[in-house]
Amino acid sequence: MKIAAMGILIATLSLLGAKDYTIDKSQSKVGFEGSKFLAVGVEGAFSDYEGKISIEDNAITALNGKVVVDSVQSGNDTRDEHIRGATLINSQKFPYITFVMKEYKKLTDTTGEVVGTLEMHGVSKEISLSSTLESTPSGYTLTLKGKVDVKKDFGMESYAIMSNSVKINVALSLR
Repeated sequence: MKIAAMGILIATLSLLGAKDYTIDKSQSKVGFEGSKFLAVGVEGAFSDYEGKISIEDNAITALNGKVVVDSVQSGNDTRDEHIRGATLINSQKFPYITFVMKEYKKLTDTTGEVVGTLEMHGVSKEISLSSTLESTPSGYTLTLKGKVDVKKDFGMESYAIMSNSVKINVALSLR
């Protein structure tokens, strides 16, 4: 009887180890960077997003996120319409971009590799993102960086003046 009770206690304590964090949107950014004419950098971000992040012992144990495509802001209304439009993401048909982590590989005390499935434009693709996870007095900051080819990886059309390579730049303040 005592052994069974001890097993239940150990199992319960192990479940309590991971802590869920919320994103402080006032201090966070879900951004991207591409280029036009293969040289001129174009940056943008999404203002409407949500996510769930769990951390245990300075390691990410769960990470899921969803971005509303129509919330794109690149500083140019025409470009934003093109990004939302049928040629690129097609927000009428595919209103969200989602990411679900499959694995976290801790490399150092603060860096790691997040492997997961990115779904965009109706296509799911496993990608790898480099990560930096730093403890703060109120939680953590999490930075994610990676690169995708929107034409090859996600079947999007592209404009002749744009590069198909898009960098993912996410900086999250977690509380």
